[in-house]
Amino acid sequence: MKRLSFLMTVFCLVTEVCAGVIPEMKFKRLDTREGLSNSMVNSIIRDSHGYVWLGTGYGLNRYDGYRVRTFFSYDQDTTTLRNNRIDEIQEGHGGRLWLKQGMNYSLYDPVTETVDRTPARWLNQQGIIGSIESIHLDSEKSYWVKTYEDGFYYFDPTKDLVKHFSFGYGPQEFPKEFGVSAYAESKEGMILVSTYGELMCLDGPHGKVVWKEDYVKRALDAYNDYWVTVDKEDNIWVITHSTGTYIFNKHENRWYTTLTEFMRAKGFENVPDNILVWEICYDNKGFLWVATDHLGVLVLDFKTKEWRQFTNVKGDDSSLPDITCKHLYLDQLGRMWVATYKNGVAMCSESMSNFVSLNIGDINTICEDRQGYYWIGRNDGGIIKMDPKTLEPVDTFSKRRLGVTSDIIVGSYAARDGSLWFGTYEGGILKYKDGNWSNLRTTDPGSALVTNNIWGITEDRWGNIWVGVLGGGAVRIDKQTGKQRSFISDNSVLNTVWTNSISTASNGWIILGNSEYFALIHPGNFRVVNGWLAETKGTKAITISSATSHAVMDSRRLIWLCSPAGVAVFDRKNNQTTLLDMKSGLHGSNAVSVTEDTRHTMWVATEHGVSNIIPQQQEDGTWTFIVRSYNDRDGLQPGPFNQRAIYCSRDGHLLVGGQEGLDIISTLSLNENNGKENPVFSGLELFSQLVEVGAEVNGRVILDEALDQQRSIKLKYNENQFTILMASDNGGVNNNTRFAYRLKGFNDMWIKTSNGQADITYMGLPPGSYTLCVRILHDDGTMDEEESELDITILSPWYRSWWAWILYALIIGLLFFGRKRIAQVLKGLGKKEDKPSADAEVSPAEDDQEEEIEEAVMMEEEEGRSEK
Repeated sequence: MKRLSFLMTVFCLVTEVCAGVIPEMKFKRLDTREGLSNSMVNSIIRDSHGYVWLGTGYGLNRYDGYRVRTFFSYDQDTTTLRNNRIDEIQEGHGGRLWLKQGMNYSLYDPVTETVDRTPARWLNQQGIIGSIESIHLDSEKSYWVKTYEDGFYYFDPTKDLVKHFSFGYGPQEFPKEFGVSAYAESKEGMILVSTYGELMCLDGPHGKVVWKEDYVKRALDAYNDYWVTVDKEDNIWVITHSTGTYIFNKHENRWYTTLTEFMRAKGFENVPDNILVWEICYDNKGFLWVATDHLGVLVLDFKTKEWRQFTNVKGDDSSLPDITCKHLYLDQLGRMWVATYKNGVAMCSESMSNFVSLNIGDINTICEDRQGYYWIGRNDGGIIKMDPKTLEPVDTFSKRRLGVTSDIIVGSYAARDGSLWFGTYEGGILKYKDGNWSNLRTTDPGSALVTNNIWGITEDRWGNIWVGVLGGGAVRIDKQTGKQRSFISDNSVLNTVWTNSISTASNGWIILGNSEYFALIHPGNFRVVNGWLAETKGTKAITISSATSHAVMDSRRLIWLCSPAGVAVFDRKNNQTTLLDMKSGLHGSNAVSVTEDTRHTMWVATEHGVSNIIPQQQEDGTWTFIVRSYNDRDGLQPGPFNQRAIYCSRDGHLLVGGQEGLDIISTLSLNENNGKENPVFSGLELFSQLVEVGAEVNGRVILDEALDQQRSIKLKYNENQFTILMASDNGGVNNNTRFAYRLKGFNDMWIKTSNGQADITYMGLPPGSYTLCVRILHDDGTMDEEESELDITILSPWYRSWWAWILYALIIGLLFFGRKRIAQVLKGLGKKEDKPSADAEVSPAEDDQEEEIEEAVMMEEEEGRSEK
């Protein structure tokens, strides 16, 4: 894959251009693979809630940094889009979005997520009479409207101010035939360009026409889609996508008819001919971005007269996705968005300039000399000495030049005495000191090397050199005498001679990564300790691979072991082992190298990504880890990265080598551009199905408003499997912001989301009232103070509701009193059975008493039936 190297090459028609002040621009892409409804993007806007809206050739798209939500037109639903083409998006007063759809406009309400297909009715209520021909919202959210019937209007909703420009041809009137094609704000007022290239400047608050100009109309006299803007020098740009670019230089009071002519007049060199411009936009540094047809994006610095071209590089996902760019948008956070003709959008932010990728070969090892120069060992071309400021080679050393047998450099180390040491494959050890090279091999007299495969080099506290030998354990080279001593299985307790890495631990011991986990050697008394990892709960995967490709001990005395299973972190003090793999947020589980930076955070390279890991010690002494990962979409090479090819320079730059070159990461400024973020409740899923606003679910509406506006939901007892879709108001492409959350009423423990995962899911939540509290989780593992809350109610089933309990009480009461009545009835029946037989003599008084008893019993039975 071709990448921009340290020797800057300009693309297409352009010769070499001095990079100067303009930095290397890297982009993050967003296209149909991430969920866009269409790859042809016409308009981009980031709204006041942090959502990024994209108008495409088919559908309206809302992006929250993690996922895309699409909106379409449905003929049977008049609250949806008028049609599926979105030409322009503008945010109006109150947060509603004005959508230009062909010759018509629609008004989208983000609270109810519905569309008003006749927004002119709202304008009529504000005093703007007639149907909409054209509408524009300025930076103050004031409305500029041309109607078909009643002239042109200016409306300031904050002051309830309406100014009317009547149709006519006088100096202060608005020509009815002036079909507005585009608007541009200037110091003088709002500049309008017509579909024939006429210009007009209006002072809206005072209701005055400032000036009129028809130069472009006289030059072209053609109906077209014109675009107008004003640059920082108050020059007026009138752009057509088919007939060229016209620039009025206010200082010179003259018109330029092409961008090429204008750039050459301003002192730019090597400017290509026939630049077809779509749009221009300034970034926060004052650079002018020019979106072109088939030339990508040109970035101009009018102060230094320097310019650079950025276009599509095949196979490089951090380059522009297309050579034709139609639209530019600078959001509130200073990020430049580029809409392309047929490949979605790309976002460029300053934080991406912290990643530099150099295509200088297959890189195996890096070190840094006393002067700060990088010495880079390649797998296919010897050694490069590089200037860290210019990133250009100062010198190269090949086997032919040095007279050695191997060009494959696999290990390196810069010693304290200024000497440089390099390990080779089948070439032994190379030493560089005071301009002289020497080669140590197995065939040398007194050599303790078992093989010439030197996989790593380090130095102990006394300045003695230690080398890790693949198939030969470790060898110590005495600083004073040069005498060598080997440590192998035959002369020590070392359990394997297959050494893959060697380094000096923070406690002074020499640590070897080998085929049996690791080993420690005391450099003073030469004691050897074989290390191993016991299988514990949650770390069974560690036993899959004992082969350690790289082992280091950090400043906390934690041992980090890279292997195909991930990176195992071992705390000898409390015997805790933690496995970090792709489930923990790494880009793959095959960890190949690890190092500690100047901030004492850790960096782990896997085959296809690099991860920053922040260890955090808990009160009980155990460790947790915050993982933030980067890959080729952040500006790194796609990999694979090589074993042990990682180094942190003294000034905080991380250098990582791979098969496609060298990546340099500015660790100290990596997160400087992260602005304040707030959690956003982006949506609700019920049983993995998105719940839409106003839609009926099981016979009722759950969301009357958007979830982040409503901030409360009620679910039935059998709907207790749900997901809250989280986002932040950052809105950047592939946002990797993490969250911490807890559910009050259920568990007060804070839970942290994993890298790139912003969903919060609950299953089987019992009936009750809860409050979901969410905070932004910073890169250092701390939580932000701002908290977003969502009230959640899980309703009880009908048989556990309050009215059901009342019914149960009534039934129990009836049963209790009914039982008493039945007992009385049974008692009366017993007395009746005890009366004399028919043959016995009965007195008239007893006969009357029996009749009274029978009547009483009958009455009691009737009362019992009535009660029942």
